[in-house]
Amino acid sequence: MSKLYFILTLVIAIVFSACGLKRSNPLDPGANPGIEIPGTPAGLGYTTSGAGADVKFVNLTWDSNSSINTDGYYVYRSLGYFNTFAVVDTVLHIPGAPTQSYVHSSENDPSVMRGDYWYRVSAFKIYQGGRLEGRYSEPLFVRLP
Repeated sequence: MSKLYFILTLVIAIVFSACGLKRSNPLDPGANPGIEIPGTPAGLGYTTSGAGADVKFVNLTWDSNSSINTDGYYVYRSLGYFNTFAVVDTVLHIPGAPTQSYVHSSENDPSVMRGDYWYRVSAFKIYQGGRLEGRYSEPLFVRLP
């Protein structure tokens, strides 16, 4: 009984002490009301180069986020839906534009070749404490002929 009492007391002490932790992350929206989380990019679409093209490319487009909470976007690519997504590039937000775009081309990246890929985009906002990244868009399947 005393062992159970000790464990129960320890668990309660940990739970209550964790509630009093100070939130000191400068990019924590819960602790800093001036921090806005960037919106999730939506409307992700694409076009690709033709089957016989020497230069292979994927032209990604998506709906613009608000300039209030977005300074740029990260473009990610993966070889599978459940695989790890790696950052391909960073795109600066164009204020006032209804859509944003990025061209992933074999001219600049030799890994762009015929095959199946998954792309996703996230937005970021630059604050004094660093970059705050929002949620990823839904993955988009792209077949590059």
